[in-house]
Amino acid sequence: MAESKTPDDDDAAAATPHIAEVDAADPVHPHRDLGGIIGRITQVIAIAYTAYYLYTAQFGITSPQAHRGFYWGFAGVLIFLLYPWRSRSKNQIGQRVPVWDLALAILVAVLTAYFVFNYAEIVSRGGRLSDTEFVLGSLAVLVSLEMTRRVVGSILTVIGAVVIVYAFFGPYMPGVFAHRGHDLERLISTSYTSFNGIFGSVADIFATYVFIFIVFGAFMQKSGAGQFFVDLPFAIAGKARGGPAKVAVMVSAIMGSVNGSPVANVMTTGTLTIPLMRRVGYSREFSGGVEAAASVGGQMLPPVMGAGAFLIAEFTQTPYTTIVLVSIVPALLYFFSVYLLVDFQALKRNLRGLPASELPDWKVVLKQGWYFLIPLALLFTLVVMRFSPAFAGFWAVVAVAVIGVTVPYRGRRMGWRDILDAVRLGAVSSLTVGAVVGTIGIVIGIVDLTGLGLRFSDLIVDLSGGNLLAALILVTLVSWLLGAGLTVTSSYIMVAILAAPALTEMGVSLLVAHLIVFWVSQDANVTPPIALASFSAAGISGGKPMRTAWESWLLARGLYIVPFLMAYTALVDGPVADAIPVVITAVLGIYLLSAGMSGYLRRPTIWYERAVLLAGGVLLIAPGVVSNLIGLGLGVAIYFIQRLRPERSSDEVAPAGGNGA
Repeated sequence: MAESKTPDDDDAAAATPHIAEVDAADPVHPHRDLGGIIGRITQVIAIAYTAYYLYTAQFGITSPQAHRGFYWGFAGVLIFLLYPWRSRSKNQIGQRVPVWDLALAILVAVLTAYFVFNYAEIVSRGGRLSDTEFVLGSLAVLVSLEMTRRVVGSILTVIGAVVIVYAFFGPYMPGVFAHRGHDLERLISTSYTSFNGIFGSVADIFATYVFIFIVFGAFMQKSGAGQFFVDLPFAIAGKARGGPAKVAVMVSAIMGSVNGSPVANVMTTGTLTIPLMRRVGYSREFSGGVEAAASVGGQMLPPVMGAGAFLIAEFTQTPYTTIVLVSIVPALLYFFSVYLLVDFQALKRNLRGLPASELPDWKVVLKQGWYFLIPLALLFTLVVMRFSPAFAGFWAVVAVAVIGVTVPYRGRRMGWRDILDAVRLGAVSSLTVGAVVGTIGIVIGIVDLTGLGLRFSDLIVDLSGGNLLAALILVTLVSWLLGAGLTVTSSYIMVAILAAPALTEMGVSLLVAHLIVFWVSQDANVTPPIALASFSAAGISGGKPMRTAWESWLLARGLYIVPFLMAYTALVDGPVADAIPVVITAVLGIYLLSAGMSGYLRRPTIWYERAVLLAGGVLLIAPGVVSNLIGLGLGVAIYFIQRLRPERSSDEVAPAGGNGA
């Protein structure tokens, strides 16, 4: 179906004349853009990849080994065809794929086919390997590490290699890390011929849930839904003080929930929001920081939450619906904190929004694009009705495609080429997740085989002295270290298997422990010295990367506040009546913290006012009626001091760039 126009196309296109279109290309793209017969074969493989898992989402899996094996196999073949040996060697269209990469792609296909079609025989031998399986399994381990290295870098690859070495040299390890050791055959058996390694639970989760929602995000981009969810916030909030920054918070929240990658979110929406933030007066670094902090927050926002909700549901054996419902309020608290810092900064620097003449009318935007709300509503409804997330995701994809084909937005509608592009884009976008499934599976298998998880958990308990706050700080540090070069999904899985048991041992419920780990795992994307989302935003804004990372870290302080509330209060794991006062005091505490960090309440703050506001915010967030009342009193006192103080004071500091922290 070719693109078509209706008599109203010109009016539709004119409705949002000043808001640039969001780039629908894959923002985290591979380095090869192939032409010729290899390029066509690659596109066919990508389409087959998506089609197979769309089919299983609707009609069910054919067999567990096929479901898990084909996921790893499709991902591996595409990775070796699309990602070169050196990540910086960008090949031109039509350039030949080296013969060794073609050989590796074929090898992945062979390894997958052997596992899928011989699994019954493998199981019947009770883990004993044939000579063929020993060779193939050894190659599968090496190939998994190389897939990870090519797509997400060397850090997770090195971690995987170190854990493999650890499996062999257990008797020589010090203290709590010692174990009896395992030979190569046991390692290969666990990693390749069982459901405890490459084709383990992570492969099952990614294939069943994560992939379908990555495809959903691709269809949202290609159908015009992504553009609608940019236009609507601009129409609603673009005129407000500091409007583009507030729009960035809203847009990144919506898009980040669907696309599952903070860096991808920054590169997609940041190209639009960051220049507009700069235009109304925000500094380069603050503009990039807002986009990075908001993009990270999208991972915690229901109903999709990137891949997080599905992983937490599987690891804790909690219904997906429960994960979504308990995550709503924490996510809103996070975005409330970012929004307040943006607003106080706008007040402090007297920043105005965009002129009304340059913004679309929200009524017109809603009239033209309200249809795109249907897939999200359908998704949530089906999940609440206890249909599987994969089934709900399938019908959400269908709904987006139907709306994109039948309803024009901004003067265009989806054609057959757009549908095929969305199918292909879904497969290619999933490779950042598919690339890690084998390595993470190997690590999990070895952690289980050696008992490393329990030993690491005991170490955290010992180092913290049984103090929950100290344990939370240690878990946050571990997540930061492991997440420095990993994707959010990889970081969460790694920290969850190592550190979540320590929190449960201290009395935190299993669900809350995993939610805490998931939240702090976002930290590495905005925390120096390796803050991928922040550095990506700095590349767009032109700001200094480290300063941008610092700004985004300050803006994202909800990543620490909300897990603290989860651990010590009934925010997500208690009666609603107990959660309500927690939310109220948290809102007030976040307000005072934002004022203190920004250096502005009713007017610019003197240094001691700022200190009192910060103290009041901490006391309001801390559990306990007495501390909450003291914190509230401190905030009220500063409010009236500022109200009674003369309009200007020699002690006040003139507004400056950045967030004033």
